[in-house]
Amino acid sequence: MLVDQIMSQNLNTVTADEDLQSLSNTFDKVSYHHIPVVDADNRLLGIISDRDVTQRLSPFIGTEHERDCDRELLNSTAADIMTADPITIAQSTRIETASILLLENNFSCLPVVDDDGKIEGLLTWKDILNYHIYSD
Repeated sequence: MLVDQIMSQNLNTVTADEDLQSLSNTFDKVSYHHIPVVDADNRLLGIISDRDVTQRLSPFIGTEHERDCDRELLNSTAADIMTADPITIAQSTRIETASILLLENNFSCLPVVDDDGKIEGLLTWKDILNYHIYSD
């Protein structure tokens, strides 16, 4: 079976200038854990996980201990925190090959792109697990 049969295709994407506060707000409202960063032509620039965002947020934001430097972190952009040029796969990649890439590189998702580098979907370890558990 091929990746195009199990990948997530309805994606929210962000541009490289999206700020950390906006990214944090997005992840607070959704159930997914990765957002592709794209250019104006929808070509993949990088990937951001909810963990990337959480690691950069100060625990003092919104408390009496908040400092200016804590608030300034919110101005970081997607370009500042994304994993640039991630390993990608094509829709025609076999699920077994994608599974090996995820395991050997300790990734939790792989962006799926076309020949021009435009994002077409994401394949996560959950997509693969669902396939193996629930497929006939």
